[in-house]
Amino acid sequence: MSELYVVATPIGNLGDLTPRAGEAISNADLIAAEDTRVTMKLLNRLGIKKPLVSCHRHNEGTVARGLVEQMLAREMKLCLTCDAGTPAISDPGCELVRLSIEAGIRVIPVCGPSAITAHLSCCGFDCREFAFYGFLPREKKALREKLMSIRRQGMAVAVFYESPHRVVELIKTIAQTIPGCSVSVACDISKLYEKIETGPCEAVLERLMSNANVEKGEYSIAVAIPPEARVKEDSGKTSCEAALFERLLAGENMAGACEKAIEAGFARNEVYRAKLRISRFLEEFEA
Repeated sequence: MSELYVVATPIGNLGDLTPRAGEAISNADLIAAEDTRVTMKLLNRLGIKKPLVSCHRHNEGTVARGLVEQMLAREMKLCLTCDAGTPAISDPGCELVRLSIEAGIRVIPVCGPSAITAHLSCCGFDCREFAFYGFLPREKKALREKLMSIRRQGMAVAVFYESPHRVVELIKTIAQTIPGCSVSVACDISKLYEKIETGPCEAVLERLMSNANVEKGEYSIAVAIPPEARVKEDSGKTSCEAALFERLLAGENMAGACEKAIEAGFARNEVYRAKLRISRFLEEFEA
């Protein structure tokens, strides 16, 4: 019976490759790689030659079906790798895994490096509960809405990835949107120039802005959200309606009241639902 091995690969230091991961790669009949050039460097380091097929974000929908058909047609061991870390975690692979499960093919995780867990293990935050959000929206308004939505979920720690060219702006927005929070900013975990800055958000922001090389590397950001900054979703819905009513009573039209509520941090879909409820109430009242 065919098997799909989901193999975690080093996020920087090649010494982090586990013996089991090396064995899985060595025994594979075919490797589905996010970038065949990156995986080829790893194979060269191991002294292994294996056929490779590209399976990345833009072609996975097509490639995954073909790979599953091959596994169903003949017995084979397929390895899934990404450029760094664990496949299908903010990286390609989930479609191949899903289709394999649906086809009855055994999916085997080969544990290994992950930037998320490596970072959380050394940030000093209480990470018994945390939420991972991958890459946040780029547009500033959408970013603020997302951060406010995260606050309303009531989670103690939130984790993100970010581009080196946007990391300073992200920390600035976090400082404005989540008052009193602490952050841990990790750059190039396990690599030669690994750097981790942890502390109050404003202090970490100052250190980042004074770093001439801040726009180099790969970033993971963990945010410890203080209890007073967390807003439960249920109370958020009520206060959203109250915010709209307050502005309507002050003479603002509905469109303006909704825009002000979004600027205050309420999610756009939450404001839309509150608008509908208020509109229905006003219609019934007038009738």
